[in-house]
Amino acid sequence: MSSTASTALWRGAGAAVAAVLLTMGGAAVAVAPAHAQEDKNQTFIDFLDKKRVPYKNETTAIRMAKEFCVDAVRQGNPDWLAGYNLQHAGGWTQTEASTFVEGAVYVYCPKVWGVG
Repeated sequence: MSSTASTALWRGAGAAVAAVLLTMGGAAVAVAPAHAQEDKNQTFIDFLDKKRVPYKNETTAIRMAKEFCVDAVRQGNPDWLAGYNLQHAGGWTQTEASTFVEGAVYVYCPKVWGVG
């Protein structure tokens, strides 16, 4: 896939994910209490397992989700870059990466996206 096509794909995907997240509210994932990091981590892993998103190991998946949240709001980065980087780092299809992002947003950075 060309760089331009990939960029356009992720821009569209980013807009679609944002729209889905805003319309779904908090319904997709039951978020654990903010003070319980271990519960958050387990909630995220349970989400990935339920949605059948493959991951190397739990620690790596959790780290990647938290990094996505940071990358998504990093000044100077285009909207699509965090998702694009995540998809390639995870070796996922766009659907798998979008599902991973959905879980990451609800569990680790809901306020960034206005869903928490």
